[in-house]
Amino acid sequence: MKKLLRYPVLILFFGILALFTVVDLLYPDREYSELENTTLQQRPAFNLSRLVNNQWTADYGDYVKEQFMFRDTWIDLQSRSESLLLQKVEIGGQIEGQANGQEALYTKQFNLKESEVSQLEKNIQYVCQFLEKYPNAAFMLAPSASLIYADQLPADTPMLDEEGYLDEIFARTGEAGQVLDLRQEFTANREEYLYYRTDHHWTTQGACLAYEVYCKQLGLTPSLPSSAAVYVEGFYGTGYSASRLWNAQEDVIAYYPLDNAMTVYDTMGENSFKERFTAGMYDTSKLETRDKYALFLYGNNALSRIQGNGEGKILVIKDSYANCFVPFLTANFDQIDVMDLRSYSYSLDALIQENQYDQILILYNFQSFKADGFLSALARPSTLQ
Repeated sequence: MKKLLRYPVLILFFGILALFTVVDLLYPDREYSELENTTLQQRPAFNLSRLVNNQWTADYGDYVKEQFMFRDTWIDLQSRSESLLLQKVEIGGQIEGQANGQEALYTKQFNLKESEVSQLEKNIQYVCQFLEKYPNAAFMLAPSASLIYADQLPADTPMLDEEGYLDEIFARTGEAGQVLDLRQEFTANREEYLYYRTDHHWTTQGACLAYEVYCKQLGLTPSLPSSAAVYVEGFYGTGYSASRLWNAQEDVIAYYPLDNAMTVYDTMGENSFKERFTAGMYDTSKLETRDKYALFLYGNNALSRIQGNGEGKILVIKDSYANCFVPFLTANFDQIDVMDLRSYSYSLDALIQENQYDQILILYNFQSFKADGFLSALARPSTLQ
């Protein structure tokens, strides 16, 4: 014992280590991190065969990594040290740049993965086949914020050539049918608040500009809601959740409080749906959470049917970019069907034949389109007679 007392620093070190171990074991596990907007790994049940295969050890390692005490505080300290001390501009897969004179985060896109090269080629073919099959369909592919504000990224950031990819995509799909290229309009209006600074989505203002482009190309009259927009402060999106940038500036999320009814359906089979609930287009309870963008359309559902104020029917096949775009369509159409292929893996033919849509819109953003593995449904033949 006397020998040990000669090494007080060593005793202090092991004492602190033991204390942290005990406290960490007693610290309650969390199922969800609201700050990171992600589900956390839970303690894996012990399994001898998984232990032998090192699978249980890997799961337990993920559990310890995601459940350690004061996780949010440590992540915040890491972000601050990387940004302030190490002067890093890439944190958590996000590139720190500017947008109209304010701090902004851009999704890191230096190159396409091998799997994305293959998937992008397939997705272009799926869209081409769909446009050739349905002449009343149009394809809108939204550019990334990092393309519109390319000069606002740190100098010499090796971002991939999204401009070149979009040129090729629009050239090929344009031969098959109608396409909507937003780059010119977005570049001309880049001083506006078109994209969130802490999230990968476009803003309601950006979606409104895309809606006006859509109406102009299809010969429709754009009509903005008569009700005043509601602005909600304190939105920190997926970019912030990934990077935890210490000096990130909050975003403002806007929506028009329309009273159009929307029915959400679950998939039961090909062209078979079960009603889940009917409500408005906005889940305002999400405004009290960090994931405020989930306000629109109650997230990503298999099929949502909205009662509009115009004439005719439209089917929107989409990723989450369309969620704040769709409400504008209520001014032009009587029925707006919204489909997310992540929740519907069947052929669309029977649904389209039954509803006889006047217009069909495929709306994606480049970042999701290049890797989306669900677009094969566009080319899937129906099994129904």
